This record gives sequence, structure tokens and C-alpha cells, in this order.
Amino acid sequence: MNSVPFVLSILVVGILVIGAHMGAMNALHPLDGTIEQLGLQRFFTNISELELARTSLNKRCETACDILSTVLPSEVQFPGTDDYASNKRSYWAEQQATLSPNCFVAVTEPLSVSISVAISRKTQCPFSVRSGGHSDVPGASNIENGIVIDLRLIREIVVSDDKRTTSVGAGASWGDVYTKLDQLDLMVVGGRVSSIGVGGLSLGGGISFFSGREGFACDNVVNYHVVMADARLQNVNQTSHPDLYLALRGGGNNFGIVVRFDLDTYPQGEMWSTIRSYGLDAKEFVTEGLAAFNEHASDDPSLSIITSFSNVQGHWICGLIAHYANAVPDPVIFTSSFEKLTNVNPIQESTQISRLANLTRDFTSYNPPPGYRNQYTTATYRNSVELQNRIVEVVTSETDKIRDKISNLDGFVSAVNFQAITLPMISKFSKRGGNILGVDPHRGPLLLVLFNFSWASRADDYLIIPASESILSQSNAIAAELGLQDDFIYMNYAGPAQSPLASYGRESLRQLRSVQAKYDPDLVFEKLQPGGFKLSTEA
Repeated sequence: MNSVPFVLSILVVGILVIGAHMGAMNALHPLDGTIEQLGLQRFFTNISELELARTSLNKRCETACDILSTVLPSEVQFPGTDDYASNKRSYWAEQQATLSPNCFVAVTEPLSVSISVAISRKTQCPFSVRSGGHSDVPGASNIENGIVIDLRLIREIVVSDDKRTTSVGAGASWGDVYTKLDQLDLMVVGGRVSSIGVGGLSLGGGISFFSGREGFACDNVVNYHVVMADARLQNVNQTSHPDLYLALRGGGNNFGIVVRFDLDTYPQGEMWSTIRSYGLDAKEFVTEGLAAFNEHASDDPSLSIITSFSNVQGHWICGLIAHYANAVPDPVIFTSSFEKLTNVNPIQESTQISRLANLTRDFTSYNPPPGYRNQYTTATYRNSVELQNRIVEVVTSETDKIRDKISNLDGFVSAVNFQAITLPMISKFSKRGGNILGVDPHRGPLLLVLFNFSWASRADDYLIIPASESILSQSNAIAAELGLQDDFIYMNYAGPAQSPLASYGRESLRQLRSVQAKYDPDLVFEKLQPGGFKLSTEA
């Protein structure tokens, strides 16, 4: 349409005005005022709210997508097009890829996100937001009947002149970020799998190879650039909006759409890494080593450890993954913790000194590939060798019970991973006023456990999902028996039936609800964005 350039010129001016004045404001702007500032009122002059309320959800979403395609003609993807089909296929978990939105909006700038939110609100068409699309929770970044705001083209990465801050578009992958920063001998605290998106991981906490030194990814966000419930852009930081800033540090997608993260940036050269596989007979050496590292991590917080016990192609494999933030082979903290394991020859080993981008690409190959069904569940416990060993026994037993009954073993994996939440890590949770996770140093060191199934066919859900639930239940019972339970549920590993926000504790939950009432009183990010972990479902 000829009026599109005119509309977009209004958008630029309108949003700049909004951004200039929002710093001193907390109150939300009326929706009709935002619609007018965005130049969208002409689309609604002949449509009353009553008429929209009487129409079906599908009709409301058809109207929303039609308006979006007029205002953003190059960014909207409809069913039946190659772009739409490609977008659906690109989700990591098959549970998400099966959902069919009315349209994808492949936004190219924050203005497009504001437009999408405003039109969603006006038409009451629900939406989902996609950064990397690496969640197995149905609806977290896709939606059946609705709009998907796809952020993956908002991927600009800009390093400040003083090299202390890196501004990252929410649609960038961590591989994109590290590839750029490696060239400058810099790093940010972010994900360990190169293909994962910046947005979701950072809002859910974000464990990093550098968490022992700097905390989680959320602890290293200086400023958030957010599209708020009224569709206006806002810079959120500890000075401008300390309450909202706190809520965004682990509170998920309940408060706005973050389109840019400004991240603390640190010097970083090459790193040492080793990935080793053993038979299950090495189990106790591995569990003892992880527990020892967890107890003594304060001696050298530069080491990151993940251990795994997985069934791949019918064989149980014990894995050890270590990353050290310096180019030093076999650091003392590693060899002293895993002293007994050094006398065992691994089945496979990949040890190198390399850059972060290369290491995260390599690590990606050890994670479940895209296109399969996935079920994550998680728990946190006190540090213990006995608890690890008994959990491994539960996982192997429950997996062996169902494996021969599975109709399609293509891609089948059952695994349990253990990671240390060390005292040095927890000590960084108080940066810039703290995060919202509710984990105090007196509770640590802790053991973060990820239970994971990956499988090919929906027909096997009836076997795998109950097995996953049983493994979690039995593990929790063992921890309770040993007096080693902890409430914390890490959002980025949580299963659909889990309640990570409630696990942060009563005070954190109260703060989150207070922030929601202040910045999203109409519950835009609760009702119109139903996917993910929501405050309304938390006890």
C-alpha cells in the first residue's frame, strides 16, 4: 500500500518520542494512545472492540495477521509459504514444531515488535515470542492459533568503545556472540550450546562455563531494552526501574519482550576443555569427583564441570565434560577432584585448547539434535556422592524397563546430567541488587540435576512421559530420605508440569507479582502470551 512508508515514518518518530520520555515514567500508556502513536488507528476505525469480542479466535488472528502483513509486508509469513514451513521445521523440539500459528512475524527491528504487541492487544489475538526456539515446553516459543513474534533477525552485536559492555539483539545465538567476541579477546557470560538463542536462556537464569567466576547470565545483564505491555520501548536497569530489573533476572517472559541485552564484557583468550566417555563401571569415580569439585570450587572458580549418564543406542555411557577459563591443561582443581578417574582409560576423549566459539560448537554435538521429541525435568539437591549414585540407579532401572517397548528407537536417548552450583557461583547472585532466583549461599553448594529423554515418535509418549515423572519422583524421595532436598527449580531445565517461579520462595514470588501488577496490570504477558512459566499457575 502507498501509505506504508508514511506509517513507518510515524512509527520511527513515535517510538523515539516514547523512548525519550519513558525513563521518568512508570505508568503504562493507554493502548489507544499507543495505537495512535504507532500510526495504526486507521486499521481499527471500522472495527469495534465489541465486534472483535464476538468473533472467533481464529478470525481475530486472521485480522491481526492481515494488518501485520499490510504494515510489515516483508516480515509476515503465512501458512502455505516456504518461509512459514521452514520456520516451523526449525524448532529444536518436535512438540513445538507441530504447533501452527496463524502467522510468523520475522521482525527486523524493535519497532516491529511494538507493532505486533499493539495489534495483538487490539485484536485480542494471542502471541508467542521466539528467540532461538530451543525449549521443549509446548507453547514456550510457538503457538497454535496466534502470532509468533520471531526475533531471530534482531541479532546485532555491538561492543562498546571501552570494551566493557556488549549489546546483543535477543535473536542472536550464543555462537554468533562468541564468534565476534573471540576476535577481540573478549567474552560475555552466556550459553554453552552455540545454537541456543540469547533471549530465553538469559531470562531463565543462564548457566555458563564462566558461572563460577561471574554467576549466571542474568547476573551479568547491565540493561534490558524491553517492549512493555503498552507496546512502548523501555530501557530497564538497576537505576531506572530496579523492581522490574530484578524481576527480569530469572523471572522469564512475564513482564515484557526483551529485544536487546546489554551485557558485562570481560577479557578472555583461549580455554582448555576435555570431553571424555567411560563405561558405567567408572560411575563412582565420576560422582566422587563432582562432589569433591563442588566442595572445593572456591580454590579455583575458573573450572566448569558437567557429568552425564546416558543410554545411547542401548549402551550406558558415563560422560565428563570440563571447561577451564584459562589455556592451562589439566588444572590442579580438575586433577585433584577427579584423581581416581585419571587412572581409568576413557572410551573416547576430546581434549583441546581453543576459543569459546569453537568449544560451544563442539559441545552442541553432545546435546540432543533438533527434530525429536524432548522431555526435560529438573531438581536441585544438596551436594552428595550417595545421592548421585542412587539417582543413576533409578534412571538406568526406569529406562531399561521401557526401552524394549519403544516403537521407534531412532534418536532415543535417556540421560541424567549433574552440575555443581558452587558457592563461588551463588556468591555472584547478589550482583547489582541480586537476581530473583532466591538461592542463598547458606544453602550451597548445590547439585543441579537435569533428567532428559529424547525420542522420535509421539506414539511413545505414553511410555516416556510417565517414566520421566517416575524418575523425578523417586529422586526427590531419595533426597528427602537423605535430608538433601532443595526447593530451587532451574527454569531453563524445568518440565511443563513444574513450577520454577514458586521454587524461588515466597518473597521472590511476592516481588514478581508486585512487578506484574505495576507494569502489566492487564496481564498481557499472562493471557495473550500464555506459553512458558506463568505467575498465575504458581502456588
